[in-house]
Amino acid sequence: MMKKILLPLALVLTTASGAALADQTGPYVGASLGNATTDLKADNWDYNYDENVVAYGLYGGYNFTENLGLEATLGQTGEKDNIKKGYATLTPRVMMPLNDQFSLFAKAGVAYVAADGNWQDIERAHIDVDGWGWTAGAGVNFAVAEHVDVRAGIDYLSTDLKNADNDKDLNLDSETTMYYVGVNYNF
Repeated sequence: MMKKILLPLALVLTTASGAALADQTGPYVGASLGNATTDLKADNWDYNYDENVVAYGLYGGYNFTENLGLEATLGQTGEKDNIKKGYATLTPRVMMPLNDQFSLFAKAGVAYVAADGNWQDIERAHIDVDGWGWTAGAGVNFAVAEHVDVRAGIDYLSTDLKNADNDKDLNLDSETTMYYVGVNYNF
């Protein structure tokens, strides 16, 4: 899976023009695609929920300076055992330009995660949980054109999930790690 993503990224990076600037100030929007692993833990069990599934999302934000921005993300990880999981994050983002085209970034902030479905198609094993937590991430941006950046990064989300719609106690610790590539347009 990652070879299919990294090969086109390498081709884009090697053929990009030198006129672009990474992490320009102002608003931007983008889309990402990658790989996710989520570990769910409860009092009496551990379960690796979605090892090596596709993760995809949309992101947008505003770079106030070349070193400081604010970013929001809305995404979903692939379905496994008939359970769907979505997430949203809001993070301040710190950037460190290395030259006109490359910059490193780091971010940390708040995360919301929701999961819903019938585990392994068993009706009585319905899961409907959501919760708040924190997220952190890091990566690299590369400007491929005047208004277009390509990024590669890793995001980590840690949340406490609780039952959303019934009285039964189901409290889960959810830890998700995502490796991704993204493309964004700077306005």
